[in-house]
Amino acid sequence: MTRRILALGALLTLAACATPPHIEEALLHHDNDPLKRFTYCTQFGCRTEFGMTFTQAEWDEIGAFFIGTRDAADERARIAKAMSRFEQIAGVKGGTDKDVGGTGFFDPGPGQLDCYAEASNTSVALQMMQKSGFLKYHVVDRVTMRGVPFGTLGLVHATATIKEISDGHLWVVDTWFFDNGGPTFVIDRSEWRAGWHPDCGAGI
Repeated sequence: MTRRILALGALLTLAACATPPHIEEALLHHDNDPLKRFTYCTQFGCRTEFGMTFTQAEWDEIGAFFIGTRDAADERARIAKAMSRFEQIAGVKGGTDKDVGGTGFFDPGPGQLDCYAEASNTSVALQMMQKSGFLKYHVVDRVTMRGVPFGTLGLVHATATIKEISDGHLWVVDTWFFDNGGPTFVIDRSEWRAGWHPDCGAGI
């Protein structure tokens, strides 16, 4: 009985995502450029990486979301919309356009992303938005983790993070809860770490 309980506990700990890989590798070790080459994960744990490029028109479409940004709150709303569109464009190119939101326990194979792959892809996209000058009020920060091993209640989950320049406040950018290209959520990091999830999306 004790062995079964321990096994169940291990499964629950990993239920939100697959085993953690080096989820920031694509962000930290590649000179990502949307028009030349950037690293895009196409499988659980970012085990498969795709060298992707956007056309000038596609990247201009992402940049158009940020024209006329008024303040930090407005920029966060624009980031959410730009990330959803980024996923739609990248999904067709990388074969993740049928990615199902919330997947993270059993790996269904290429084309499906867990939260680690989502966190890596979102961080890379945000990094490129920052390098392109689209972001005026935020900079990209380290990936944020939550769950029992990271000092919070609940299952393990990862997501990209941005820092507000004016006061250092941290916000997470989470694309995991819905299917490819669905709603992206920019949420206060402390609230997210306390277990936040959208009412209609995948729950963890």
